[in-house]
Amino acid sequence: MRRRARPFVLAPLAALLAAAPLRADEQVIAPGTGLQSSIVADTGADGICTTTAATGDIQAAPVGGATPHRNEIRCGANKVVESAAAGDDVQLIALGATCQNANRVAVDTGPNGVPETALGGDDTYPSGIALGVAPANTPCVIAGADGVAQTLAPAGDDVQLLPAGTAAPNTDVVRCGPNLVADTTANNFGAGDDVQLVPVGNACTASQAVVDAGADGIAATRAEGPDFLVRVAKSAKVNVKSGDATGGKTIKLEVSNVEFGPAAPLSRTYTLTTSDNSCGGGAVTQLDADAATPGLQATASVPIGGKIKATVVVSVKLQDVISVSTRIPFRCTFDVHAVALDTAPDVDDAQNPENNTTTVDLEVFDRNDL
Repeated sequence: MRRRARPFVLAPLAALLAAAPLRADEQVIAPGTGLQSSIVADTGADGICTTTAATGDIQAAPVGGATPHRNEIRCGANKVVESAAAGDDVQLIALGATCQNANRVAVDTGPNGVPETALGGDDTYPSGIALGVAPANTPCVIAGADGVAQTLAPAGDDVQLLPAGTAAPNTDVVRCGPNLVADTTANNFGAGDDVQLVPVGNACTASQAVVDAGADGIAATRAEGPDFLVRVAKSAKVNVKSGDATGGKTIKLEVSNVEFGPAAPLSRTYTLTTSDNSCGGGAVTQLDADAATPGLQATASVPIGGKIKATVVVSVKLQDVISVSTRIPFRCTFDVHAVALDTAPDVDDAQNPENNTTTVDLEVFDRNDL
């Protein structure tokens, strides 16, 4: 899950949002599936995959090759990258750059999966990595979309970790959300053997498993709590006209209430927030949570199963536009979040923590250029 910047929130809502309670558990495996990243067969001691994935499974490493892009070199205690990638290894942090912390991965093994970079300075290899040797027991075949192994038997010295026809048992299905209280009942999406690890209403710790997949490894549970889905209605082009200092555009959005569960209210109130703006200071000038109601609406209620139109007004300043021609756009982005007041300012999406955010891409044309 990617890290979020603190969203921009309309000032009149500050007190309301600060007082709002937090809710929403977080989905890890989709109902009806097993863990899709489960390793069906690994590469064995020689680190070379010799097993061909059956239909439905995924070839994580090419037959005859090592697993690509494994962590190879980490920053040492001085937090400076001192190793220069060689062969087809990939330099993830530039040579000489500062790492945020020691042990940050600076180089990976590249497409061929074989470490080809010599250590520099106090940089280190993780356990199991040696120069010129394919790492042992890395993923060769992984389960596909349904999370169930299809590959019958490994070849060579590859090792079968998940028998055909099975899913990885007791994997996390639902984890504790930001309110640190379990909200989800096991097996609420159908018959199954999912296990309730934390009783509903009990305290839990961040990312603690609330429900696991049980012995059969197939999820029968959907996370409960506020669940908004936001989409941009259409792409946005902004013109800064010749002689003008700014160019503006109204961005149309659609916000859906896709919440699930018997405890879900008939409607849920939300607000719009923005973050990660690369379009210049003050680019987002208005947020309207309900475009159908006259005036600017700081909040709006969306019925369960329903949707609502919303808008964001942008005003891009000429001095923030870097352009060399009227035919070549300056591109910038910002994120828009549909956040339930119950959870604000935290992520509120119970099923997929990314769905309540959408990225708006602007193409800005400076008509003052040649």
